[in-house]
Amino acid sequence: MTYAQSKGMKVLALGAPYGYSNEVLHTNPNWAEGQRVIGSRFTVERDRRRLRFLSSFPGVANGGFESGESNWIAKNRFGKGDPGVGVDPLTSHTGMLSGVIRNAPGNGRFHQTLTLIPWRQYHVRLWVKTEAYRGSAPVLEIFDAGDQDKSRLYKYLNVSATQDWIRFDATFNSQDSTSVHLYFGVWGGSAGTIWFDDVSLEETALVYLLRRSGTPLQIYDPETKAVFHEGADVDPIRDPKLTGDFPDDFHDPPEVTLPADTSLRPGETVVIDFYAAQPVNGSQMNLCLTEPDAQAWAVENSRSIAAIAPPRTGFFLMYDEMRQMNSCALCRSMHLSAGELLARHVSQTVAMYQSLRPGADVYVWSDMFDPYANAHDHYFLVEGDLAGSWKGLPPSVMVMNWNLGHLKDSLEWFSGGSRKQPVPHRQIIAGYYDSHDGDAAATAELRQARGIPGIDGLMYTTWVPDDSQLKAFADAAKRHWAEYRSSVTR
Repeated sequence: MTYAQSKGMKVLALGAPYGYSNEVLHTNPNWAEGQRVIGSRFTVERDRRRLRFLSSFPGVANGGFESGESNWIAKNRFGKGDPGVGVDPLTSHTGMLSGVIRNAPGNGRFHQTLTLIPWRQYHVRLWVKTEAYRGSAPVLEIFDAGDQDKSRLYKYLNVSATQDWIRFDATFNSQDSTSVHLYFGVWGGSAGTIWFDDVSLEETALVYLLRRSGTPLQIYDPETKAVFHEGADVDPIRDPKLTGDFPDDFHDPPEVTLPADTSLRPGETVVIDFYAAQPVNGSQMNLCLTEPDAQAWAVENSRSIAAIAPPRTGFFLMYDEMRQMNSCALCRSMHLSAGELLARHVSQTVAMYQSLRPGADVYVWSDMFDPYANAHDHYFLVEGDLAGSWKGLPPSVMVMNWNLGHLKDSLEWFSGGSRKQPVPHRQIIAGYYDSHDGDAAATAELRQARGIPGIDGLMYTTWVPDDSQLKAFADAAKRHWAEYRSSVTR
């Protein structure tokens, strides 16, 4: 870092990992944000040694396609399903038939509407086979039947062009939904063949169970409301597969065992309310914004970073793509919207870093504070509206703006040109994003920035990583910089 500074480079240290928190969660995975699960029912087995889970869900209809297209083909307004979608009598995982999509010219999907119980945990499974398949990754999607913006599950099914049957599993929380649409298939067309079979859905419980003060667990009789206790009536409950990696989308739930002197009787029904983590996009989890131990870790981490960072270091706070928020009992006890909760938290974090290094530059990604990106209602598993999150950013914070899909609107927003967001921020356009044409990317981005004050520069941003377009990007940025500067009148 000191060497980089000696070459005239500015050094940024990363801190506050609240968007992608898995590395922190290795310290304690129970610090993850968790969603409530209410009313999961169990019965005491005859030998009084364990509880057996009682699923409320009767199962999907025709999950093995043995009744042909029945229950699965999503009809359009002309009474037909998506072109290329049907049933194959020659290939199957089990039984005689399977669902198939061949050379879909557009969307090719299977669909079924399901009735669920709110705030329960569910497990969905299906098998997929391909042959010479080309197209975007097939998708498994579940969303509220009354409001498609309320996504309950969105999972890419990562398949090879040609492969034998592979099983895919996922866990999801129904949240406040009573009816959902289950879709799977391809969007935007495909070539080749992809088969689906043995689709199942069941209620489950205790997968990625969280145990901390903000995620209480309760065991009680659903009729009498009598409360039972861990250590006396039930052995302590933990999910041994809860780790900071969150390595799978589903695993067998932990077994609930009973001590020899339990007061529970054979055949008795009990209910367990609990909180569970819900990974997104395979394994991504966020830290809870209110858990005291997680906050103590963040304070100590900021001090450690400040202690080793050379003078003039900037701090880049990683509030980015925060898929879970405002769900655990402690978060909801604050009685704040998701936006208010995030605004309070980021304000405190900025103040903490600036107190450690007065005058230091502080940076954030744009997305969680941008209404043209993620700062709105129904963002992934966030409970409540993220509007207003931007109010937690003081004017000293530099915004790294990567909203290339709505760049002009987003740049204007953070420039303070709106009555809703009057605070002017300096900004850097986080550009390129693997467009494969560095010159065109920088040129287009600076053209959209015309007339908007406070743009300090551009950042070459790559996921791959691929630096082959870096020089072309930089040359174009330099070539158009004077044009941008002359366009700014305020």
